[in-house]
Formats: sequence, structure tokens, C-alpha cells
Amino acid sequence: MPSFNMFSSSIAALNGHSNALAAIADNIANSTSDGYKPKDILFKELVNGGNRSEAQTFNGMAPISRTLIDKQGEILSTGRGLDAGIAGSGFFVVNSQLAGAGETLLTRAGSFQPRAESNGQVFLADQDGNFLQGWPANTTGGFTISTTIGSLGPIRIDPGSATFAPVATTSATILANLNTTDPAGSILNTNIDVFDNTGATNNVNLAFTKNAAPNTWDLVVTSPDGAVTAGTPATVTFDATGAIIAPANQSVSITWTNVAAGASTISIDLSNVSQFGAPSFQQAFSANGNPSGTLSTVRINDKGEVEGLFSNGRTRGIYKLPIATVRNTAALEAQSGTHFSLGQNTGLVTLLEADVSSIAGVIGGSLENSSVELSDEFTKMIVTQQAYNNAAQALRTVDEMFQIAATMKT
Repeated sequence: MPSFNMFSSSIAALNGHSNALAAIADNIANSTSDGYKPKDILFKELVNGGNRSEAQTFNGMAPISRTLIDKQGEILSTGRGLDAGIAGSGFFVVNSQLAGAGETLLTRAGSFQPRAESNGQVFLADQDGNFLQGWPANTTGGFTISTTIGSLGPIRIDPGSATFAPVATTSATILANLNTTDPAGSILNTNIDVFDNTGATNNVNLAFTKNAAPNTWDLVVTSPDGAVTAGTPATVTFDATGAIIAPANQSVSITWTNVAAGASTISIDLSNVSQFGAPSFQQAFSANGNPSGTLSTVRINDKGEVEGLFSNGRTRGIYKLPIATVRNTAALEAQSGTHFSLGQNTGLVTLLEADVSSIAGVIGGSLENSSVELSDEFTKMIVTQQAYNNAAQALRTVDEMFQIAATMKT
């Protein structure tokens, strides 16, 4: 046993430094991997004995591997809509199974891409094929936020996954001028397009007719797509400077020819209609509401929302990405690639909103670069290689001593 102890220290050193070199090699190989956290090797002494009747025996050292999870990497802009970087503490949440029955993993690598399933549905996944998890939008367009993993679901992004419901027009604004020098009976016809309850586009005509009374025009509202039942005719008056006096808003009710469209009440803002000594013209109009729309494409914004761009030109969040935190990040267990799983001493996962948390934020169109610093790794490699050579030399020396002793004995 004493002879074995002479070898054990050198063998333990060789083993420990081999582990250190392997960790350095992994770090260098992943120096360009998004979200990668470097590994570091520490050493502890191996000591036998320790009671009062025996002397302690030093048996070398043993490697202790740790991952520098909290080391922030540089956030680099990519301009790609499905990329997202985390500035601060926390992780994205992914699951190995679509239904959420697989292992929950945490990652800082925010490069996501579509993953198509056999049924034609498409989901966001990370580079290893794990399904990205998020809070789905509710019926009002907001998000029901919870701090638990069970509140999350896979992020579906195919055109059939989300629609933008039609919204009927309730208000419109017109910008126009009525020529104060026009004779009585002169007419300016202006048109605005509005949406009904089905999302269809309908035309509304506003006819301004010059009245014989000074600074007065008669307004008649009609529509080829329905019957105007209230709000017309009306009298529009201006002051001596050409500014409108009344009505600043005219509310009209229209029953659409399309029975499915029902009826609409639209408040028309006339405050931007003027009466100057210039030709009558309609310069612009605007109206709220929108037609229905299907999901065209998605992107991740700085609120951590997976924002849908719809065929009707509108955008809204369809999912929101949580920032996952744990009480003891050092207890997370490193998995393949850039993923971590929960350990016995990790503590429960808590989910936070990126745009309301001071712990971390999401930066859309960007990625967190690897936290590896190559200059440090090459320095450690030189030092570790020298230590490995010293341990090998010590082992050779002990071996030569035994060979000499064996020769002298014979």
C-alpha cells in the first residue's frame, strides 16, 4: 500500500489535468456558440486518515467541474426576427416534447427556427429541436401571466394558428378645404372607406353643398353599400377665419346592405375641415377598424413577445416568452449543447416578464455570444499543459526509483 501511494498522487494529477484540458478544449470549440457558458475545473485535495493515532496521507487531487452559468456574454445584433438575446440573469424555457410531457430545459441560446410537424402545424424550436415555451395570448389580446411552468405552451406559428378578427369602423377623420369664394350650390364630394362587422370595406360619401347663408355648407352622407339612417343632413358652419364652428364631430348610423354586416355607428371628425379662399379639395382621410387577417410571419420583440404580422397589415403579440430563474443557478446540470436541467438543489423555477423585470430583459433580433474568452482559455491551456507535464515527470521519476530499487535487491 505505501508503494501504491507513491504513484497515486501523480496518477491523480494526470487525471485531474486531463479533465481540465478537456474542459478547455470544449470551451475553445464553443467560443462561437450562441449562449454557451464556459466550463472551469477546480481541484480538491485527497487526504486519507485524520484520527489521532494515524498520520494523514496525501493522495493527490480530484477535479471539480463547474459551469460559469452567470457569466454574461456579449449581445450582438443579427437582424433576424426569430433571434433573441437575454441581457441579465435568466433563461428561455424549452421542452423536448410538443405536448410538454418531456424534460423541461433552460437555455440562453436564443436562435429559434420553425419546426414543422406531420399534421402541417409549425412551432418555434431551438437548434436542437426542443420546443420553445411561452404564455399564449388570451381572447382580449393580452397575456395571462403565471410564475409556474404549467402555464406555458409550445409556440405555434403556422397561418392557421392565429387570426386577426375583423373590427368595424367606429371613427373616421377627414382633412379637406371648402372654397369660401364658391357660389351657392357648389358641391365637394369626398369619400372614405370604412369596415363593417364582417371586415368588408364599404364606401361612405360626404357631399358638402355651399349654402346661400354666409360661411354655411349643407352636409349629406350617403353610402352605395347601405342606408344612412341617422346623422344626415347636417349644417356645417365656419367663422370668419375659415375655422369650423360646428359640428366638430358628426355621428352617422348606417345599415349595411349585407345582412351579415349588421349596422354601424361612425363618428366622423370634421375638425380638420376648413373654409379658405382656395379650391375645394379632400386632402386625406383615416378610419379605425380592420378586415380579418391570417398570420403571415412572426418576430420576437424587445418585450419578449412573439409578435404576429397578419395579412391585414396589423400586428399583435400571440405569445410572450418568460424569463425563467432559479434560486441556485450553480446547481443546474449542464446537458448537451447549451441546455441546463434542474438539479436536486436548484430550487423551483420562477417565471418573470422580461419587460417588467429588473433582473433581465429580452433583446429581439439579437443573440448572446459565447461567454468564452479565448485569451483566458489559451493561458489556462499553457498552465495546465505544464502542470500535466510535471505530473508525468513525477510519475516517471517514481517508476525509475522502483526500477533502481528492484535492481539493487537482485
